[in-house]
Amino acid sequence: MLSPDRISDIALLEDLSMTAWPAPRRIIHKGWALYFAAGHTGRANSANAMVPMSAIDDDTIDMVEAEYRRQGLPPQFRLTPLSPPDLAAQLAERGYGIASQSRVLFRPLEDISAAAPDAAVRVQDRLDQAWMDAYRRMVPVPEAEMPALLSILNGIAARPRFAMLWQDGEPVAACLCVLDRGWAGFYKVACRPDRRGQGLPRRLMADMLARAVGEGAVGAYLQVGDANVPALALYARLGFQHLYDYAYAKLG
Repeated sequence: MLSPDRISDIALLEDLSMTAWPAPRRIIHKGWALYFAAGHTGRANSANAMVPMSAIDDDTIDMVEAEYRRQGLPPQFRLTPLSPPDLAAQLAERGYGIASQSRVLFRPLEDISAAAPDAAVRVQDRLDQAWMDAYRRMVPVPEAEMPALLSILNGIAARPRFAMLWQDGEPVAACLCVLDRGWAGFYKVACRPDRRGQGLPRRLMADMLARAVGEGAVGAYLQVGDANVPALALYARLGFQHLYDYAYAKLG
């Protein structure tokens, strides 16, 4: 499933994640993709290397900074293994600090069989108000960020699956699974605060992994913050493995 060339694997998962989480506005410049989404998520509001890069010139950094300021956003680079090796040091000299760090995890799916779906899991291929309302009860989203979030979710060109786990007549866990090129990407995994500690996200994701296999997926991936210890434990129990790290370097 993964190639012997680790950078090729990373480039593939970067392509998949940017397709699965499409910023409503973007600028492409010299192999860099600048994404803008009114501040909702770092991925959709940062400059990303699209291919392995060996260097970046000061003029390009100046251009990135000017464009983010024009959008009313702090200049921010997403540092991945595709980024120039010296980029973090270059940015530090310009006053950037590391805002957050995350890991990309993956899981081969050859040991999972397409099984009968969990009757408590409801899945739809289009976003609706019920899913959005349920998610916001689990994870508050500032009203100012909602237009950008809705644009992202409605703009997914691959095959999105909006899932909810129901219990006692109401949704208690949710996630977005995006199917693309034989991979299942997981986003927005959430649980109602008063139902945490019951294994509900694990139950939901296990069901969605089996459904993904039924739709032809051979691998799954996700991103998780370094500090999110409960999520890291959950994904380890589900068989996810570490592939690479990334960080956000932000100015100001």
